[in-house]
Amino acid sequence: MQRHLKLIQDFFKGKGVHLRSPEWSKVEKEHLKNEPECQWCGATERLQVHHVMPFHLAPALELDPKNFITLCEEGGYLNCHLFHGHNGDFKSFNDKVREECMEHKCTPDAQILRAIRKTDPGLYDWLIRAKRLKGK
Repeated sequence: MQRHLKLIQDFFKGKGVHLRSPEWSKVEKEHLKNEPECQWCGATERLQVHHVMPFHLAPALELDPKNFITLCEEGGYLNCHLFHGHNGDFKSFNDKVREECMEHKCTPDAQILRAIRKTDPGLYDWLIRAKRLKGK
C-alpha cells in the first residue's frame, strides 16, 4: 500500500511514475554489505545506495548492481549523495560520479579526512559540525 501512495505522490509532484521493485530492499542491503562505505568520503553511517542513472529515467537499471554506488548523507558539506551524486540538486544527476569518486580518493584532502575520522572521531565530528554551521 505504501508503494502505491508513493506512486500517487510522485505523480502529483510531476515526477516519473514508476513503482519500486519489491526486490529493491533486498538488493539495497546486499549492495551495502558489499560496499559498506561512502565512495567519496569513506563514511560508514547514513549511507544511501545511489543509482548512477536515476531510477525514474532508467527503470530497467533499478536492480542492476553496475548502476549503484554508495554515498553518504552525513550532513553539512559531507552530504555526498546530494553534492556528488546529484551535483547539489536532487533534480539533477551526475553520470560521472563513480569516476569522480575514484579520482577524489587519491587527493590529499580525502586522505586527511579519512585519517582524522579513524584516529580522532571527536575532532572529525567537530569539523563536520563546524562546516555545517559555516554553510548556514
